[in-house]
Amino acid sequence: MVGLAPGRGVQAVGVASLLLSAPALGVAVGRFGQPLVLLLVLPPLAVGLGSLGWGEHTAFALRRAISRPYRPAGLFTLWCITSAMLGLDAAAIVAADVGLGVAGPDVTDRTLQMRAAILGSNLGSLLFPFSNLTNLLLVAGTGLAFGTYVEAAAVPQLALVVAGVALMLLGTRIGRGGDGTPPARPTREPSDVRQTPSRAAVVGGLVAITGSVAAVIVGFADGDVAPVFAVTAAIVAALAVTAGSCRPTALGRSIPPAGVAIILATVAFSGELDRLVALLPSAPLGADILTLAMVAVAGGLLSAAFNNLPAAAFGALWLIGAGPSTVIAFLIGTNVISVLTPHGSLATMLSHSVAIRRGWPLDRRAYVRRGWVEVVALTAAAVLALTWFR
Repeated sequence: MVGLAPGRGVQAVGVASLLLSAPALGVAVGRFGQPLVLLLVLPPLAVGLGSLGWGEHTAFALRRAISRPYRPAGLFTLWCITSAMLGLDAAAIVAADVGLGVAGPDVTDRTLQMRAAILGSNLGSLLFPFSNLTNLLLVAGTGLAFGTYVEAAAVPQLALVVAGVALMLLGTRIGRGGDGTPPARPTREPSDVRQTPSRAAVVGGLVAITGSVAAVIVGFADGDVAPVFAVTAAIVAALAVTAGSCRPTALGRSIPPAGVAIILATVAFSGELDRLVALLPSAPLGADILTLAMVAVAGGLLSAAFNNLPAAAFGALWLIGAGPSTVIAFLIGTNVISVLTPHGSLATMLSHSVAIRRGWPLDRRAYVRRGWVEVVALTAAAVLALTWFR
């Protein structure tokens, strides 16, 4: 562990204090306070873990634990779990960084790993309300209880994971990763030398795991998970700053201003949005497969065209009074169909930014062109599971 430099302890206390104060801001915002708090605390949590070296440690372990043909499917599953437990934003940052580290300089491996990172972080975010800010916006708007939400989302989530694994295995067989443009020279090669995690990294990892488990327990008890993640992020971020692996400014830059602006605009103009929604046709509230498919497509096309956060803000008002199946159908669209475009989901944008930083620019037109088949298959699997097993 890096020694404590003068002023570093003061910075760590300042960062922790700001993150711990986020829930108070959420109370002031009202029913959309929980999504706002998680948007403020989860990205610093992910950046803090990454700066402590967990990307390199995880890449080293996975490169040796999983044989090459099964790496995309194996890592896709891991990113789904990470997204469910730590949130989509954290999963996207970690998944892209670790995936490229596992793949090394190989062109096919890199494109497959980027697809696994993007799909895994997005598809795994359906299970819990806190797994994705779009989930929280819908839950806040429609008033679904945590347990009711999870009961409705569990089977579609499992269907997405199974279908995603199948797609990853198929992509490996035909050597198709989909959207990478190889650079002239990779900017970072994978390390073959095992590095022992620092004490700060070990403590940070344990805190993150404990925090995510505690959030699930608190959620099923109908409690507020935002303070749990605020405390988790405060500890991890403080450890990273104290260890000298991360500056407070880097933690601050990780918070997406567009997402904060969307939530605050939704709160500020909720009256106008209510009047706009009143002018639109009523939401289809049936539970048959055709209705649920229509709701999923509506949420997905809005996300792909604009972004999943404004789409969810619309859905939170449009689906007031809807049942759990209808809400989950809309979220299947915002979590799955949103990956059609590079800007459709915050996780996709974060993954692309990590790839660019690692010297792996992505062809956006190729990304859109090659994602249709996967998105249709995944959406169909989730909607069918939602209909048959609700």
